[in-house]
Amino acid sequence: MSIQKVVFMLLVAILSFSGFSSKKLYDVVMRYEQYSAGLERKSMTLDFGEMVYLENDVKSDVKLVLIHGFGGNKDTWNRVVAEWDDKYHIIVIDLSGHGESVSKKTLGYTITDQAERLNLFLEAKKIKNFYLVGHSMGGAIALRYAVNHKKNVNALILIDSMGMEQTKSDGVILAEQSDKNPLYDVCTRERLETLSNYSMYRAPYIPDIIKDALLSEKCARRELEKVMYEDMYKDVNVSDVGKSIDIPTLILWGEKDRMTHIDDATLFHQTIKGSQLVILKEIGHVPILEDPEQTADEIDRFIKQIDK
Repeated sequence: MSIQKVVFMLLVAILSFSGFSSKKLYDVVMRYEQYSAGLERKSMTLDFGEMVYLENDVKSDVKLVLIHGFGGNKDTWNRVVAEWDDKYHIIVIDLSGHGESVSKKTLGYTITDQAERLNLFLEAKKIKNFYLVGHSMGGAIALRYAVNHKKNVNALILIDSMGMEQTKSDGVILAEQSDKNPLYDVCTRERLETLSNYSMYRAPYIPDIIKDALLSEKCARRELEKVMYEDMYKDVNVSDVGKSIDIPTLILWGEKDRMTHIDDATLFHQTIKGSQLVILKEIGHVPILEDPEQTADEIDRFIKQIDK
């Protein structure tokens, strides 16, 4: 067990006995993870609202912009970033509608909307010549952005990405057959467990008090996430733009993914010319949480090939 995991468990135990609420405890633990990864919380207000993000102060020619998936937030990347040990300059954003960024139901949350807001953010930050890394929905957004702004992106890294469907996944089938969509309508511990079981094959340890905080937040966001989910599916198919991608691309996929079928990885690989495909054994839809060390190593390997 890593030192970071030991400290995490001790921190949870100490704060639990100190009478912290589940929400306060969750916030403290996330701040600890950000600190361990060398990340600082920042924010920027643009025309459409506030964007909150994490950034380190590493001076490196290699810059990575990390985009989370649907229902996630910037903190899903903390443990991957910690593995790089201050090797790269890192920017991790909360997409609009997620985390601490602006979250208005009327904002519009299609893949195109999110890619354009990503562009406005990166322009305001004056970030160019970077590696764009997207997980799940974030992968579809990354692809849409890269097609329109190829000169800014050195390479793409797509992790269990949405956007091309070869075979319908268990998660999609479950959503289609459920009266209440289990991907966003999560207000009971049972439904949280269902979401976790479909999302991850090798889920990390999460104390019950942290699960309580996650459940409370997920339930409170269900109406907003319903709007975002419906908007996302208006243009989530990016097969058309995938064919025009001509920058180095790594496709990283969990072998046991139940949200985006492993057959979709092959479709991405066949559609994006010259792409590399790496399948992670015994991993589900969220490699960045299930095995951050292996995820970070594969991205490292790819960057070394490109950045010679």
